[in-house]
Amino acid sequence: MNDSNISAATANVLEFRKLVISDENLQNEVSKAVGNGKWNPEALIKLGEANGLSFTSDDLVDTLFAEDDELSDFELELVAAGVPVVCGKVTINA
Repeated sequence: MNDSNISAATANVLEFRKLVISDENLQNEVSKAVGNGKWNPEALIKLGEANGLSFTSDDLVDTLFAEDDELSDFELELVAAGVPVVCGKVTINA
C-alpha cells in the first residue's frame, strides 16, 4: 500500500495496528474483541477511538485484509476467531 495514496481512516487503522503490536495491554483488549470465535468490530473501533484513532469496520476490513503475502498476528487472531476470509477480505456476519 503506497503511503501517499491512503485515506486518513486507512492511516488510522495502520497506526492502530502498530499500537496493538507494541502494547501488550492493548493486545489483551483486542484479544477480547476477536478471540474465542467472535469478531466484534465495534469494540475495536472503540479501542481505536480511545487511542485517538477514528475508523469504521469497513476501514478495518479493507485495510487489514488488503492483498499482501502474509497475515499479521492480529489478522491471524481474526481468522482464528472464525471471521471468514474471502479473497483477501472478510465477511462480517452481524
